[in-house]
Amino acid sequence: MRPVAERGGRRAAVPGPPDPVRPSDSSDPSNPSNLSGPSAPPRSAGPPRRAAVLAVVTPVAVMLVLGLWGLDRGTMWRDESATFQIARRSLPEIWHALGTVDAVHGLYYLLMHAVLAVRDDEIALRLPSVAASAATVALVAALGCRLARPRVGLWAGLLYATTPFVSHYAQEARSYAMVAAGAALATWLLVRAVERGSPGRWAGYGAVVAGTALLHEFAILLAAAHAVTLLVSRVPWRTWRAWACAVAGCCLALLPLAVVSRAQSAQVSWIRTPGRREAEALLYAFAGPGEPVLTVTLVLAGVSLLAPSAGRAWRLLAPARPFPPYRRAARPRGGDGPPVPLARSARPPRTPAGPDPAPERPAPPARWSLGRVSGGGRAARFRAVFGHVGRVQHVGDVRHVRDVGPVRPGAPVSLNAVAWPLAVVPPVLLFGAAQYQPLFLDRYLLFCLAGVPLLAASGADRLVAAFRPPGTRAWRRAVAAAGALAVVAAFACQLPAQRRERLPVSRGDELAPVAALVGRLAGPGDAVLFLPLHERRVSLAYPRDFTGLRDLTLDRSPAASGTLFGEEVTTGALRDRLARLPPGSRVWVVQDTATVGTRWFRAQRAEYAKTTVLDRFCEEGSSVFVRGGAVTLRVRR
Repeated sequence: MRPVAERGGRRAAVPGPPDPVRPSDSSDPSNPSNLSGPSAPPRSAGPPRRAAVLAVVTPVAVMLVLGLWGLDRGTMWRDESATFQIARRSLPEIWHALGTVDAVHGLYYLLMHAVLAVRDDEIALRLPSVAASAATVALVAALGCRLARPRVGLWAGLLYATTPFVSHYAQEARSYAMVAAGAALATWLLVRAVERGSPGRWAGYGAVVAGTALLHEFAILLAAAHAVTLLVSRVPWRTWRAWACAVAGCCLALLPLAVVSRAQSAQVSWIRTPGRREAEALLYAFAGPGEPVLTVTLVLAGVSLLAPSAGRAWRLLAPARPFPPYRRAARPRGGDGPPVPLARSARPPRTPAGPDPAPERPAPPARWSLGRVSGGGRAARFRAVFGHVGRVQHVGDVRHVRDVGPVRPGAPVSLNAVAWPLAVVPPVLLFGAAQYQPLFLDRYLLFCLAGVPLLAASGADRLVAAFRPPGTRAWRRAVAAAGALAVVAAFACQLPAQRRERLPVSRGDELAPVAALVGRLAGPGDAVLFLPLHERRVSLAYPRDFTGLRDLTLDRSPAASGTLFGEEVTTGALRDRLARLPPGSRVWVVQDTATVGTRWFRAQRAEYAKTTVLDRFCEEGSSVFVRGGAVTLRVRR
């Protein structure tokens, strides 16, 4: 805004000082991606402050403690057994297996091959997931510090670390915790690249997104979330171009894996079309398994999301008011004497050539103001929650409120613009696609969870600012500690769920009790038979308990055949093997009680034929049932 003067009947702009450039747009709610509002202090370019370091280190320590708590459950379940037995194969055998099964987990198996080469037990099997979860917590806390303030990062990191859904996959030997860490790192790199883009930063971002998608191909949905982040941040075209080049490289790297995994889609044919129940389960997994925690989390996230819109509404309802044209009379400094009236502004006299030009007066520098031009009490508290509502300039005697334009290059994106697309966009896209090709499972979306604690922590920060403005350092420390205690209280409410995650019943089945039962009952020279084929995973996970036993149905081992469970002989070959057994020989049948006897089992001709041959040659003895399966004795007639 510049003063104007009348020249020759036309209004001409008088040159004035340029508008001051504010440090960033992230604190202005007129930017639709604003989050932190007035409570976010400007970041320095120097080394990290002590508060930011503590805000990152503290949640990481909590995550490590929770990740190591009860890490040894004493048993693997079926998915972990697949990781264990494939990662222990040689590199050529792993490559051979990926051509037929589990190509989507190929990169993870290669990483675990290096881990199990050092130590091959259940603790070593799960430690990479613990480390990946700790890295994710660090990145979530760092994002909160960078996009808002240290206490937001502290609260967000603690909320993420204490979520039971996170603890579940932090103690599971699958790729999902690593995928979450890769997604958080890619989001961090995106923020840095948008702030100050360079070919190196965008190349690093693209490499991390590609690596994350190779760990699990559904992580490519992260690119859609980041696209929405750029859209609401209104970044310039050159940022879009750099991002598109990085994502295009990711898609090219992912294309071979997508082709191979498409041919292996029969492995996930058991997944059903998602509905309301699956959507609610995902919501409870992300925001808290209990009603109190869920309610508080959603309320805080709503405060964070709705605050910018409320700030813009306040600006529209409370327009700037000009100063009055007259000023009160002023008295001399000593207080004696009559008031001295101030001169009233007068219209310049007209001349034949037009009005005389007004004397040039430099415009006062533009200043930033919170909310309305004037107001206190409730208005001040409203401003504390909803932040800046406009750019205020003092020009002459009138204050003007200006809308703020899009984020300029070098200005950071806001926390809202990062968090809600991350938490919402990939689940919505996968849920919609699963209506045509059922592939919706909550564990596939663990990498989206980071957006929820960021929103909740931001909403809590706004509410704190509503009741008391920023004060002394001691006050800020007390607020941060109070928020941490609130997270501890939420953790106490979820303690039963956390304890359950450390028990074997938290997984789909238990393989160790079945293997231990076989090792206790069977003797050297006995035979073993698995119903159905995939129950051979028990012997692959715990081979020691099956030492000295003869597998009646195995034709080619899993490593030699490039499969998970090996290839079995035909029904005729099984009949010949049973016929050659001497009378009185013992055959131990290891069966999966969840499938044997079901309609699916009867529809499998090869599996049902095995039971027919057994009934012909063997008498049925006693059965012992444990969680995860059963062991039945058959005696050769």
